[in-house]
Amino acid sequence: MVADPDPAAPGYVQVALNLPLRREFTYAVPPGWRAVPGNRVRVTFHGRKLGGIVTATAATTDLPPAKVRPIELVLDGDTALPPALLELARRMAATYGCSLGEALDATLPAVAKRRGERLVPHLEVKAPLDLARQAVFELEDKHQERSRVLRTVLEFGGPMPLFDVRARTNTSDSPWRTLCKHGLLRKVMIAEELEELVPAIEEAALRHQLNEHQQRAVDTVATMVTAGKHRTFLLHGVTGSGKTEVYLRVLEQVRARGKSAIVLVPEISLTPQTVGRFASRFPDVAVLHSGLTDAARGRQWQRLLQGKARIAVGARSALFAPVQDLGLIVIDEEHESSFKQDSTPRYHAREMAIVRGEIENAVVVLGSATPTLESIGKARRGIYELLTLPQRAGAGRLPKIVVQDLRAEPKESRRAGVVLSRTLLVMMQERLSAKDQVLLFLNRRGYSPVLLCPSCGEAVKCESCSVSMTWHNRRGRLVCHWCCREKRRPETCATCQSPGMHELGVGTERLEQAVKERFPQAIVARMDADTMAERGAHERVLSAFRKRHIDVLIGTQMIAKGLDFPDVTLVGVVSADTGLFVPDYRAAERTFQLLHQVAGRAGRGEKAGTVVIQTFCPDNYAVAAAANNDYDSFVQQELGFRKLTGYPPFARLLRVLAEARSETEAQGLLQKAVEPLRGLPDLEVLGPAPAVVAKVKDHWRWHMLVKCFQPASFQRAMAAIGTVEDLGTRTCRITLDVDPSSLM
Repeated sequence: MVADPDPAAPGYVQVALNLPLRREFTYAVPPGWRAVPGNRVRVTFHGRKLGGIVTATAATTDLPPAKVRPIELVLDGDTALPPALLELARRMAATYGCSLGEALDATLPAVAKRRGERLVPHLEVKAPLDLARQAVFELEDKHQERSRVLRTVLEFGGPMPLFDVRARTNTSDSPWRTLCKHGLLRKVMIAEELEELVPAIEEAALRHQLNEHQQRAVDTVATMVTAGKHRTFLLHGVTGSGKTEVYLRVLEQVRARGKSAIVLVPEISLTPQTVGRFASRFPDVAVLHSGLTDAARGRQWQRLLQGKARIAVGARSALFAPVQDLGLIVIDEEHESSFKQDSTPRYHAREMAIVRGEIENAVVVLGSATPTLESIGKARRGIYELLTLPQRAGAGRLPKIVVQDLRAEPKESRRAGVVLSRTLLVMMQERLSAKDQVLLFLNRRGYSPVLLCPSCGEAVKCESCSVSMTWHNRRGRLVCHWCCREKRRPETCATCQSPGMHELGVGTERLEQAVKERFPQAIVARMDADTMAERGAHERVLSAFRKRHIDVLIGTQMIAKGLDFPDVTLVGVVSADTGLFVPDYRAAERTFQLLHQVAGRAGRGEKAGTVVIQTFCPDNYAVAAAANNDYDSFVQQELGFRKLTGYPPFARLLRVLAEARSETEAQGLLQKAVEPLRGLPDLEVLGPAPAVVAKVKDHWRWHMLVKCFQPASFQRAMAAIGTVEDLGTRTCRITLDVDPSSLM
């Protein structure tokens, strides 16, 4: 829309575009129009119509006026991004080596970026369901991408947003267009949904008496909220210690002073429960996460922008909620790697939350039972203020932890792949007989992660990626979890032609089958990326589990943290070793965190809880520390290794990744990128070398790692390679990742 004429309006604006260009562009404001910093505008850039955001205004320009193009449209003249978000985007661009336009683009939900359209394209099944299911199998051999798209829409169970279809299947527009042409699918335009958030009643947070540790934490944080000063607190509380109740009580103080708040959680599966708890105490909660439709998310965003909602709850991107008078930011489970964005801009929500707190004089609370080494180190050095909750709230007690050495299992079981040990089976039988609930955790989806030839030992690998394909038994297909490629199970080995392939290892699908076979009377459900494809599946399964309609819940890391079910008395960690030997310096830390978090799901009510950790490495320090609930001993030992090897928190990392169809080109461009770093003090360069996964989607991957041991060396390194993406070509992409969460 265009605002009313304003004779005092500035003549020129600076516009940031969502392009990897480290500069802004000058455009003229037509007479009578008005644009202010934070407005979205449409402009012409090299013959293309692009959306951008106004970052500054001026009455004059040094450029020849005849060469300055006018803006074509002010898209939202009556609303604008708050100045605090503009400043946050500037700092994010400087910290993570992206353009201001890319940083600003991250602050807007998809609906806000569109040109006022109110209809969202969806795909739905047009053919009869039986015919559509048959077509999935008929298309699989010759038209695999079409088969994948059709199956995904079928599994979704209703009209599926077109953007989600493309993202989930890793396909272009061609497959769905062909399916529509042949009458199997149809494209439908669905209007924006304007419904308000209605939280589930069963997720309400009952108010309870605080213990002395909780009360001390609330009082300390509330004092800073009252003072209106920025301070970062690290709330280190054991699992079940009542961190959420602390957040809620502090939020009462925030709202009593007319201020707003943002609450970030790491997983979509945690959002319904978290939203329910906050909405039961406060009437003005808005939810922002990727599980919502674009339209619903845009509606929530507008409520916050207009001041109709004052509390934003959601995953990583909720950090950019346009709330007014921000007083509090909570990062729950601050250690979670999902707070790190894996595409440009590659920001970390925890670090940017602290920056936003500084900009708006808001209090920041980082909560975790297993803080990262970086966070606990800053707390011990006084950069953060440490608050501890050393005991469980209410009647909850820390569970008894049993470590089951899988090397002691019968040889036959080990050869076939141990799924459930004898100890875990006995305990499951006891709990199910007592009508208690059981949680089984395995951070690996599919049926079997490797399909192996027993004669020559060759595994079935993806043709496009240098990884093994995972066998999905229910689907009857081998799937690459990197590029989504699928294929049928081979009858013979492609290398030696021997018949019969061996299923090596265990995934959640195989675990589910084993539990159902052993306990046929139990009601079993599975939560992983395969079973949660349908919209609303998270909420339905968790609600059914809370109502005790499910006896055994099997899942990946989406069930490992934050969930509170008082009738869970047994938690089984099926394989503690899954992520232990990943070639990443954080492998031990992540293993400890996951084991500690999933163990915390047991014994959260009046009933005592037990945890069984199955492992082939019971003496590993991460496993042993988790078994003993000993966070301090793990931190001490892990810090020793990090200091010896020069990894965070003793250094700051920069990772540069090159991806090209030609391995020589990827290697050569990285050799060029490393040159400016040679000879700079207080830093170490590792590589260039092939990435751990050397090929993905037919592109070869090379990377290098820069360790910066001083803040000044980090700044020098960023100055040397901050525009490293400019080295990229049409055939090779260069990516800069500051503080990478993974080196894969």
